[in-house]
Amino acid sequence: WGFCLFWTIALIVVVGIGLFLDDAMGHLDELPAVAVGLCGVFVLATIPPWIGLNVRRLHDIGLTGWLFLVVFIPTIGWLIILVFALIPTQARENQWGPVPAGVKTS
Repeated sequence: WGFCLFWTIALIVVVGIGLFLDDAMGHLDELPAVAVGLCGVFVLATIPPWIGLNVRRLHDIGLTGWLFLVVFIPTIGWLIILVFALIPTQARENQWGPVPAGVKTS
């Protein structure tokens, strides 16, 4: 969840900087192009880490990373990934590696 918090805070900062620059250039009456552009670059730059994070999460619960492709199912794909994210991590080693640090094994 730390990545989601970082991403949200960073996006707010990026949009704030973009709006500040658009205001300084007098572009707030029309489309705030700098804010939209910075936001787009930020989102595109954070897609690969987001995919990696989700694949790692699927591996932690013992599922294949290819299952992440369900996110492309319209309307319910993101909900399925959210449910997978809420499943507790396996407390034993699986085919993708050892138990992540900080997970208690019983």
